[in-house]
Amino acid sequence: MLGLAAIALLILLLWLLRPQPAGPGAEGPAGYPIQVVTMITGRGAAPEDLIRSPLGVAFDRDGNLWISNTGQSRVDVFRPDGTYLRSVGDIPGPGALYTPYGIVQDPATGRVYVADYAARKVLVYSPTGSYVAHFPADDQDLDVFGADGFTPYDVQVAGGRIVVSSNDGLYFFDQTGHVVARWGFTYKHRNVRGVEIGMFNFPDAFVVDPESGRLYVADTLNRRVVALGPDGRWLWVSGRPDAKGKIRGFWQLPRGIELGPDGNLYVVDTFRFDQKGMGTGHIVVLSPEGELLSEFGRSGSDVGAFSFPEHIARDAGSDLWAIADRENHRVVVFRLVTPYPEVDDLQAPKYPKGFTRPTDVWATPSPSPVG
Repeated sequence: MLGLAAIALLILLLWLLRPQPAGPGAEGPAGYPIQVVTMITGRGAAPEDLIRSPLGVAFDRDGNLWISNTGQSRVDVFRPDGTYLRSVGDIPGPGALYTPYGIVQDPATGRVYVADYAARKVLVYSPTGSYVAHFPADDQDLDVFGADGFTPYDVQVAGGRIVVSSNDGLYFFDQTGHVVARWGFTYKHRNVRGVEIGMFNFPDAFVVDPESGRLYVADTLNRRVVALGPDGRWLWVSGRPDAKGKIRGFWQLPRGIELGPDGNLYVVDTFRFDQKGMGTGHIVVLSPEGELLSEFGRSGSDVGAFSFPEHIARDAGSDLWAIADRENHRVVVFRLVTPYPEVDDLQAPKYPKGFTRPTDVWATPSPSPVG
């Protein structure tokens, strides 16, 4: 089984071998649906003030943008127009951040949860950025996290629980920081990641639909997107894991996922390189039932393009979206303009080959923790 360092090296190698995008340019092709509002590159011009390798992004209930400035080991908070407000987790002490990734605000309490995979914690902050607590609680039995330990990548709020994706599945915490359920099959009585239906392999991102209770997971190293019911039942699977070291499915590396106001899923496929981004590209739109609807989002460093895009977020109070544009060292704030382009004729036939609807597969034998 590959270790974290080997997996990181493999991802870096694949990125270095990617097709080279076209050079900078201000305009996209006719009908390009991404309308850029601003590109946030830092709180100032000094090296320590810049955005470096951002991984996560989230809007709070006031419409402000919380950015996991991972390369600088902190979270920076901005208004959507790029006005800097504050930094979080940059002071040594119990609230210090190391590698912040996924972020979410609980709209009921205002608390902000930041997944830090190197610290192996989820850190909790007040709406103004003051440190409050961390998950798991100090008295939590760490054996529950399995062979690889707790490596939090993304965090969401569902049904009063704090849900966190780790290397081998989803962990449900109560408000005191204790695990009450885990979604992800075991193998020979060990909690491990894997490729089988019911298992996960470094799920970097997921999103909760508050209306249906469904969870949609970007199961990254299995190169698939999974829909789960509120009881943990696997509803559909889009994509297939590699076989003998070769990619054999539609997805290249899904690392971000968000729900749109239309109820559809917007999946960021980091390695879906394309110079035009019309009919194929970094953003893939799926229906709630997994139907492939559209693709767009070109590769590059110019306005409206992305290089190693990561998490994606939508502001519930406006029409704004944001993507952590990792290798361009910025966060792109944008609007989406319909109609979206049709899927490229070369891509569309690939999708159904890896789409399945499992029967009698649950992510956990325990009762639902979401209801």
